[in-house]
Order: sequence, then structure tokens, then C-alpha cells
Amino acid sequence: GMGCVLSSERSADDFGADSRTMLARPKPRVLGVIPARYNSRRFAGKPLALLGGKPLVMHVYRNACKAKCLDACVVATDDDRIAKAVRDNGGEVMMTDAACETSLERCLEVVRRLRRRGSGGKKGTWTAAAGEFDVVVCIDADEPFVQPHHIETVADLVVNSDAVVGTLVRRGLDEEDVTRADTVKVVTDNRDYALLFSREPVPRRGSSANGGVARSAYDPDVAYKVRVGIQACGTDFLETYASLPGCDGDKENASPRRLKSGDASTIPSYEPPDEPEQNRVVFADYKVKVDVVESTFVPGVKTPEDLRHLNAGLAAGLVNDLQLTFLAA
Repeated sequence: GMGCVLSSERSADDFGADSRTMLARPKPRVLGVIPARYNSRRFAGKPLALLGGKPLVMHVYRNACKAKCLDACVVATDDDRIAKAVRDNGGEVMMTDAACETSLERCLEVVRRLRRRGSGGKKGTWTAAAGEFDVVVCIDADEPFVQPHHIETVADLVVNSDAVVGTLVRRGLDEEDVTRADTVKVVTDNRDYALLFSREPVPRRGSSANGGVARSAYDPDVAYKVRVGIQACGTDFLETYASLPGCDGDKENASPRRLKSGDASTIPSYEPPDEPEQNRVVFADYKVKVDVVESTFVPGVKTPEDLRHLNAGLAAGLVNDLQLTFLAA
């Protein structure tokens, strides 16, 4: 098989070619997409980097496929090396356009192609990864510790609320965790709707918001929320998302942009960090809802140092079989 896990709670009839015409399905069809780019700015080739001897992306895929709520799960990549690694490990992969700027744009391309695959197929050629889906759960290729309940929780945020996007967050660990630019912090209202995503340590209290020095002020009394790379989106909204005004820095993991003036081949020595793609949704007045993962959640891999730390933890038995438990050191 292709390694896709289909929900055992569905009957075989739900997967027939006729399911597209059913008026009322018992529950939404949910697609898992793992966008995997080779050229991450902070860690080239990250999806293929080895954790416990297996490519990072395959840990994400294997754990995502355990989620009963997913009807299909595919890795979406623009790189042949990643595609080959996924196929060699029995996963389902789809090549997507390298011009996709954000994870949600990559998800939209997958949804559109699976819709065509479903409607154009001959009877009897229907596979799980085809046809219409109601919700997409997008899992970053650097979140090897994703668990089925995370996927169910984030899909539920979209299915059972007026939010168009749901995302998981974790508690900020310490000053280093909260102030590093490769973590995205989230400010929420008292009903868990997101107000702002930022690479700065937010929210800021009192007068620390003005003045250059206090720009990165960390406040140990603030309960910081850090975004986890697991989000859900209604497929109807994905089409809307693609048409929303984005900002120039809104790249999924952009390569350095060329300077416009002077020598065209010069790469700027400092590249401002990516604008979090969820702001595009929030600033257009759509609702994004968050839920906090358990305190034992092991954060994803942002840098080669993170990966070395996790591999050392595996070797020492501090990380138990890539499950949730960071045992007390």
C-alpha cells in the first residue's frame, strides 16, 4: 500500500466513486499534507536529515498516518530527492510547483490536483488521495513528534467553529525559545482566537513596546504561545487565501531575494525573517483559532543544532521512541 491510513470508523461505501454525490456525509473528508522543501533558509535539506536513522519527513509522515481522522496523507514537495526518499519509504508524494510561496498555497495546489484526479478517474481507479476534501491538515516536515490527537484537535478547530484556520501552539519554554526568530509567537484574545503572529517576543506589556532596545524584551511573567507547525484549513477557504493580499516577505522558506539595485547577483548579507503566513488571514479579518498542546510536546526541528540535540536525546534514552515523552533528565 501507499502507507495511507483510512479511518476504521468509515464503511467501505464511503470511499466509492459515488461518494462525491452523497448529499450528507457522516463526517468531513480530511486530507493531511506535509509540505517539504529542500531549501529551508536555516537548514538546507532538512526534510532528509536523519533522526534516529530515518529522514525527518518520514517520521512526520508515519506519525500523521496514524491519525484516524485523515482519509489520506501526502507529502507535497518540489524536490526530486525528497520525493524519492518518501517513495522509497512507502509514502505517498506529490510534486508541487516550486513557485508556491507558503504552506497553505502548496496545500491548495494539492487539493486542486486531487479534485481533478477524482473527477477524471475511471470507475474502480478511485484511491484515498483523490476527490473532494473538506478540511486540509498541514503538518510541517520538521514536526516529527506530531501525534494523532494533535491532528484531530486542529481539524476540530476548523470543523466546529467559525474559524477558517486552526493552529496548535505550545507554551514558550524560556527566554531563548521565545526570543529566537525561528519561533513564531502568537497573541490571542480570551476566546483563543489569534490577533497577531510574530517572530518577536509578543505580547509585550506596558511601555516595552516602544523604543529599539526593548524591542526584544522578554518578560518571564508573560505566558507566551509559540506556534507549532500543525494547522488546519477549510478547503473552501484555501481558494480565498490565495487571493488575499500578501506581503513581500511572505515566503514559506524563501531563498534569499536578489537585490534590485546594483549587481543583480549580490545576495543581501542580512535577510529579514519570513512574515508568518497566518497574518495574511488575520489581517483580512478572518478568524484563526488556536489550541495549546500538552506541556510534554517535543518541539520541531528548526536548526541543525536542534537535530543534534534530539539525536543525542534518542541515544541517551531521553526521547522515547520518537513519542511525546522527554523523560526527566
